[in-house]
Amino acid sequence: MPKKEYDSFVDNPDALADGEIALAIRELTPDNRKKKYLTRYAKCIICHDPKKMPDGDVLWLRWQRGRQYPKPFAIKIVEELGEFLPKQVRYTA
Repeated sequence: MPKKEYDSFVDNPDALADGEIALAIRELTPDNRKKKYLTRYAKCIICHDPKKMPDGDVLWLRWQRGRQYPKPFAIKIVEELGEFLPKQVRYTA
């Protein structure tokens, strides 16, 4: 079975630690093409080195401005947490 690919936008990919994290992810290779880029909120286990998680799928991280991190991470989805939950906007005067 081919690996699925996901992407996610984060503030700093280098600062993410391996382990469990809640992320807003987009599936890049869904079975139904109409669901490509559909954002879901999920509890995941991620790893900087895909070789350490051979049964994991592929996760491409992007900085908030959209630039893709050069190396893929590994990801395993533990639990779907529902719809995408955006960060709260803070207005400053």
